[in-house]
Amino acid sequence: MFLSEVNAPVRRGSWAKTWARIVRRANKLLEEWGAPLRVPEGTTLHDLRHFFASVLIKHGATVKKVQRLLGHAKPSITWDLYVHLWEDDEDDTADIIDAVLV
Repeated sequence: MFLSEVNAPVRRGSWAKTWARIVRRANKLLEEWGAPLRVPEGTTLHDLRHFFASVLIKHGATVKKVQRLLGHAKPSITWDLYVHLWEDDEDDTADIIDAVLV
């Protein structure tokens, strides 16, 4: 899926080393900036993908928008993975209907 500088497939071992360097650099920069945050031990690139999706959903992105940004083939894939993050939206449905009927 990804190619290296020499136009060869990136192997798992190579990616692990690259990812470890990225995490070390991110944590160093966060420390220099005085931020209390750090990349948690064991965090993977896939974890960042879930974080990205979760933030989008938390801030009102639609299923279709998240699906397109994550590259899922169908919105149902996105919905199946992240439905628990949209459930809070159901709590205000009564208020929405009340507002229309008043």
